[in-house]
Parts: sequence; structure tokens; C-alpha cells
Amino acid sequence: MSSPFQKNFSKKSPFAQSIEHQAEEYLGFPQEKARQRTDKYLNIVPDKDGLMQEQNSFEHGDLSRHYFAGDETARSIQKKLGGFGNTFLGKMIASAGSNVGGIIHEAQNILDGRPIMESIEDVANNFAGSIGSFLPRESSEELLDTYKKYGPDGKVKK
Repeated sequence: MSSPFQKNFSKKSPFAQSIEHQAEEYLGFPQEKARQRTDKYLNIVPDKDGLMQEQNSFEHGDLSRHYFAGDETARSIQKKLGGFGNTFLGKMIASAGSNVGGIIHEAQNILDGRPIMESIEDVANNFAGSIGSFLPRESSEELLDTYKKYGPDGKVKK
């Protein structure tokens, strides 16, 4: 249930939407890459009408999407850093940037009325993914295989 504070600030500002879109565009749309990786990871295929099923309807769907979002965003930042992005320090900076972006995104979701605990779980999963970005993609997915046994599912239980 939303708090009175959340209800007072439930309209997402065009300014916030614009900044988030510009960041996404600048980074090469890592959120879309995360959705695509999640579909592949969970073996989600189009239905007979060519429509994709909702990722959240799959076990570990939300967790996986947020993990991959943290991973893909950090990798996009690493790429923007050029050769420095391949160093340990560059990966640390990219991971931090990914987490800052994820926290800002989830804070906006809270202001829009989303349950706080759900956003906290999403931030945790984004963080795990940003750590996965230190590894090659295949190894990152192996880390996700283990993490999903312990990480929060990203869905609020009522």
C-alpha cells in the first residue's frame, strides 16, 4: 500500500523521464539488452501470435531482469570508458554508476507509488548484476544461477 507521501509525488516528471531516456540512449539501451538476455535466459519464446510472455510470470523473471539490467548497464558504462573500462578500477566505476542509476530509477518508482520493499529488492538484484559485470557474460550467468537461489524475487508478497 502506498504511503500518503508517495501519493503526493506519484506523477513522474517529464524531466526525470527525459534524463532517464537520454542516459539509456547514451549507453546503448542496456535495459532493452537486459530484457532480451532475460528472455533468452528463461527460454521465453513468442506465443502463436508472436507476442512475448510477461517475464514476471516466470519463476526468477523479475530477479533475472534486474540482475541483467545491473550487468548490462555496468558493461555499457565500461564500454564508454574505453580501454580504462577493462581495468579493475574502470569496472568498479562502471559498477558504481550502474548502481547509482538503478537507485535513482527505483527511487522514482517509489515516488510513483510502488511498494518500497519491491524497489529495495530490485536494487539488491541490480547490485548483484553489477558485480556480475566483472566477469565474462557466460560466467555472469553462472553467477546468476547461484544467486537466484538466495536473492529476493523482486515481487511484493501480500
